[in-house]
Amino acid sequence: EASGPCTVAGRCAFSPNYPLAYTNGARCTFSGIPQTPLVVEAFDVEVHSSCAFDSLTVNGIKYCGTSGPVGVSPVDGIMEWSTDGP
Repeated sequence: EASGPCTVAGRCAFSPNYPLAYTNGARCTFSGIPQTPLVVEAFDVEVHSSCAFDSLTVNGIKYCGTSGPVGVSPVDGIMEWSTDGP
């Protein structure tokens, strides 16, 4: 289940506008995710020190760049997506 501009299709979660570039100023939460290791098929998020601007957060850890949360199990069943900008 996704709240905000993100989408879920079957067992896949997508950022806004995927497969095109994601949007600025987006925030959403994916919930009800099974506590099993995540499989990441595509991950390319603007990279900055400490993932301060755009990130996907799982278990309190922010991910950005091209190294997504591969193999991470979301212990609370939640992932949060956020981007900066207007």
